[in-house]
Amino acid sequence: MKIAFISDIHANIFALEQVYEDLDKEKVEKILVAGDIIGYYYWPKKVIDLLRSDQRFICIQGNHEVILKEIMKSAESAEKYKKKFGSGYSVCIDQLDSSDIDWLGNLPEEISISFEDFSIFMKHGTLHSIDSYLYPNADREEILENYSDDMITVFGHSHHPFIHSHNNKYILNPGSVGQPRDIGGLASYAIFDSFNYTFRFKRLPFQTNKIIETVESFDPTNLYLKDIMER
Repeated sequence: MKIAFISDIHANIFALEQVYEDLDKEKVEKILVAGDIIGYYYWPKKVIDLLRSDQRFICIQGNHEVILKEIMKSAESAEKYKKKFGSGYSVCIDQLDSSDIDWLGNLPEEISISFEDFSIFMKHGTLHSIDSYLYPNADREEILENYSDDMITVFGHSHHPFIHSHNNKYILNPGSVGQPRDIGGLASYAIFDSFNYTFRFKRLPFQTNKIIETVESFDPTNLYLKDIMER
């Protein structure tokens, strides 16, 4: 059985489409999404439509889904987050219908799933918080305290891919599909094959020119949103 892990799409349909095409070539049977489906970029409707159209996807919330809930309740929150993250949330409100909003809002913050003779736990940040980060260069003690009871523990949020093993268990971060922060323009995801218990990380180039052009239209003063694409 092949299981794919993806995270931090951030409404980047160009990156997601590249990964999705590759997932079909890999013949994966399940696709686990560790949150942050929306935020930053400008194609949330297309991203959500794709995720909802394929029953292989199993999704949880990230901090950006939680932020959207806050923004829907408060104009003050909307202005605060726009200054930090750009116009992505405004685009969400413009593009998404009530069914999309409800779908995002009802996603669990964490999940534990059993497959055959192994199990997977998934949460966006760390075991302790959806907002906290676990980086590849974290102290050994910090990494060890984030192992769940399941064989594979999956986090997103940091946008940096890594894997750690301890006592025949694993912590995995697949990196970011939509906004990779180690190498710009290369979507990152991972595959686990239960036939031989192997993990593979994959990097796929995606079109950045259109993203940068759209950032300049929506958020011309937010240099981070386009500079990160060329890191």
